[in-house]
Amino acid sequence: MHQDPKESSSGEEVPTDHYMILNTLGIGSFAEVKLACHLRTEVQVALKIIEKDKKKAALITNEVDIMKLLNHPNIIKLFHVMETTQHIYMVMELASGGDLASRIVEVGSMQEEEAQHIFTQIVCAVKYCHENNIAHRDIKPDNILLDSKGSIKLCDFGLATKVTVGQKLKVFCGTLPYCAPELFNGQEYDPKTPDIWSMGVVLYIMVTGYLPFKATTYKDMKVEMKDPHYYIPSKLPEYIVNLIVKIFTIDSEQRPKIHDIMKHLWLKDSEVLLKLSSSLEILPRKPNLNIVSAMQVMGYSPKDIRDSLHEKKFNNIMATYLILKHQSFLRSNIHQQIKPMQFDVASTPSCLPMARFSPNGTGSDPALPSNTSLSKHKLHDKDKIALFIS
Repeated sequence: MHQDPKESSSGEEVPTDHYMILNTLGIGSFAEVKLACHLRTEVQVALKIIEKDKKKAALITNEVDIMKLLNHPNIIKLFHVMETTQHIYMVMELASGGDLASRIVEVGSMQEEEAQHIFTQIVCAVKYCHENNIAHRDIKPDNILLDSKGSIKLCDFGLATKVTVGQKLKVFCGTLPYCAPELFNGQEYDPKTPDIWSMGVVLYIMVTGYLPFKATTYKDMKVEMKDPHYYIPSKLPEYIVNLIVKIFTIDSEQRPKIHDIMKHLWLKDSEVLLKLSSSLEILPRKPNLNIVSAMQVMGYSPKDIRDSLHEKKFNNIMATYLILKHQSFLRSNIHQQIKPMQFDVASTPSCLPMARFSPNGTGSDPALPSNTSLSKHKLHDKDKIALFIS
């Protein structure tokens, strides 16, 4: 996909009005992401360019609407939305450390400390979503970004949905290797439960370097999910194995909820969890006077600032405020930041003795690991499926 951020028709706001486009960060079937610099604040941002398509209109609108609702340190922040006749532009926080998929491919499997550090933040992000009645529905390493301090940022809410209490769905939605058993049986399910299963797949990959389930087509995965089995290295700590087994509960009604996972022995006393619970960035009801004063110097009207924030316009005025607010939050929390992990580049681990597990907790004789490595599934939009089953 190729588009020119400079193109516009009369009266349309375009990225080059407010941003300097630097280079391309990534290209997919549905969108292109550029590195850009916000001209007023000189802060680098990520610019997501989505080509308008009648078939995808509902998904695009849904993603923008949900992103406008989110405000959490472990969820990528939306600053600015622009629309022309041909494109939607979303200006977002830049996470400069790449994605979790690349990190896993780089190291093969993570040391426990790093895995706990990252998984705890994933849990916090999903907890925030679920408490605000949002199901992400596409949790995978590709959609988990890392910033320069090693903190994670959940992103890509293109398949996310708002849910009401007690609401059930009968839709198949997600990326195949991360899809839960209930998505394949055509029965109604709580839309939050597949997120938990997907988190289990992510955790498994982080600590083993392999996908737990081997099927590569919808038909084969549907068969595998009737009686899913997976392999766990015998050297994994017992409490990590225990958490994986609990998450991979076939019956979605018996599967742990996000609050249950937070109480698990491996996470509940985590320093990451304690710090995150006390460092939420909250957008106050009244604008921050220091930021308003700074924006006045830039030429913005205090009334325009108040109106943009109150009406949640996500225009350039609100973007400038949010970028400054976010930078201020980052600076004020430097003393609370967890020391960035010092990573050693490691090769893919050799095959270890494995024990075969089924989600009901039974085991069998050792077997060789699956050859289904994460690198084979890296960033393929065709693997993302959204089928609606009536």
